[in-house]
Amino acid sequence: MKRRHPGHPWRIQTEEIAKIPSGLDYFDFMNELSTLFTTESASEKNTRRPHWIIDKNPVNTLHVHHFLKEYPHTRAVFLARDPRANIASRMQSQNLIHGRTNHWMLNALRWRSYNRYYYTLKNKFPDQIHLLRYEDFALNPQQHMDELCDFLRIHHVTLESPNPISSTHIDQNTARLVKKYRDLNATINPHAISRWKAVLDKQTIGAIEDICKTEMDFFRYSRETRVKVPIPGKFRFLAHWYELKEKLIFSLPLSLKLKRLE
Repeated sequence: MKRRHPGHPWRIQTEEIAKIPSGLDYFDFMNELSTLFTTESASEKNTRRPHWIIDKNPVNTLHVHHFLKEYPHTRAVFLARDPRANIASRMQSQNLIHGRTNHWMLNALRWRSYNRYYYTLKNKFPDQIHLLRYEDFALNPQQHMDELCDFLRIHHVTLESPNPISSTHIDQNTARLVKKYRDLNATINPHAISRWKAVLDKQTIGAIEDICKTEMDFFRYSRETRVKVPIPGKFRFLAHWYELKEKLIFSLPLSLKLKRLE
């Protein structure tokens, strides 16, 4: 991570990583690891277990049932967004930096694949899953922040104007980090909810709605069309392969995962 993001403000003592004891459970290991990213030296380590360890990654949807089962105190916030807006955003993002494909059909299959897991997770772990729709939060941020705090059993947080996050320390050639900090500085914008209408053409909108129709209805996203669109075999194959690959990687020994990252 340090080699890939030399301009990142985290201070990483790479020689200390090897000193982390083996045999720790997930939370103790993450606590030990986090100190190496945030302190000047090992002497400053805070050995208390953290109250919260937060990880935001869509691929967690495929694996979160392991955490919810093994650690009953785990809380999962399931973030949903209108597939048309999600796909339009991904098509406009810096795809080469993220290693993404910007083809709308593959992204539609991806959205459907991840969001259909919500049914199973909510049924199996009803008290550990909280649904938060992007559109609801953008329109009524304080209300949904209060509901989220209640779910997490923490004190309510009052939303105010965000404090500017400095990106001056970042190498301006590191485009991914620059984008990340720019996004963090952005305010909540309710107008972004319908921005997809200016990005997608009618044919693409109809196809996305057909592919994602079941999940759209469940998450209360209204459709504009009722067309039927065939899905080419190559896109079905790629969508299944991406999901299978993530599940296989999750099951690999840790040494192989680290070698893959390296």
